[in-house]
Amino acid sequence: MSKRVIKGERIKAIVHNIAEDFRFSGEMGDFPLLFYKADTEGVLRGTEIDQMVEYLTTGLKELQDNIQWRREFLSENPGIDEIRMLDSLSGIEKEYIELLEFLR
Repeated sequence: MSKRVIKGERIKAIVHNIAEDFRFSGEMGDFPLLFYKADTEGVLRGTEIDQMVEYLTTGLKELQDNIQWRREFLSENPGIDEIRMLDSLSGIEKEYIELLEFLR
C-alpha cells in the first residue's frame, strides 16, 4: 500500500486551505472527509491518494474549462470583482497543480 506523508509546509497549507473551504461550506461528503482527515493526520494511504488525485484532476479541469462556473461564482459573490476572482481562481489552480505533483 502506498503512503504519502505530508511534511512540506506548502503542501500542508494547500491541504488545509481545501479542507477549510469544505468546512466553510459545511460539506460532509467523501471528498471533504478525505481532506479533513489529511489535514488532521498529515498522511494519505492507498486509495485515499487515488481519490484525492481524482478530486484535484476534476476540479482543475473545471477551473480551466468551465466559464459557466466562473459566471455562477460571480453572480453568487457580487462583492468580488472579476480581476480579484480570476486571481483567486488562479491561486486555486496553482495549489491544485502543486498538490497533484506531490501525489504523483
